[in-house]
Amino acid sequence: MLLYSRLVTLTGSPRQIMPWATEITAYVNAHTDLDVSLWAVDYGYPIGTLAWSARLESQAALVAATGPLLADDGYLDLLEAAATLIAAPGQDSLRDLVYGTPSEPPPLGSIARLTTATAEVDRIGDAMGWAVEIAQYVEGVMDSPVSVFTEMFGGMGRIVWIGSQSTIVAAESAAAKMVGDTGYLSRMVSSKGLFIPGSGHVTQATRVA
Repeated sequence: MLLYSRLVTLTGSPRQIMPWATEITAYVNAHTDLDVSLWAVDYGYPIGTLAWSARLESQAALVAATGPLLADDGYLDLLEAAATLIAAPGQDSLRDLVYGTPSEPPPLGSIARLTTATAEVDRIGDAMGWAVEIAQYVEGVMDSPVSVFTEMFGGMGRIVWIGSQSTIVAAESAAAKMVGDTGYLSRMVSSKGLFIPGSGHVTQATRVA
């Protein structure tokens, strides 16, 4: 399974941004076979950053679904309507599922936490093994699933962990369990030498559509 994401940072009032973002999400879902979710990034990226995501079987399926949109006047009109809101070019990513069970997108209001790190090129195999091991351990502590992906494009060796909780209270509770967990801390120490120093990054987002 692949996970496609588009990350865009918008400027202006939420009164303008959010209605447009939800409208274009609904339009794409109504005019393609994709099941697109809209996420508002809470932390880890500039204020006003939104992310769209969809699960896919292949790149060919993505092209087949999105290709017709490029000639769809309704879709193009919606893109043009946001021309003054977009602060900078967006960025697409395509991730390949390494560990985890594909499932439906979490419900509205869910909190997703994405942790990324870039493996040393000569340690990618070891880093992938560690990535799955730590995901399995965290699942046991938090009693909720964690998926592991690799970035197919961009920086080589980038690994992504994604977990979600149904509410912000549940997300905070899950995070608190990890802070003082000795098993988690010892496993973090064992990752020394597997990843490029300073490449770790944590993002939190809320599903809004």
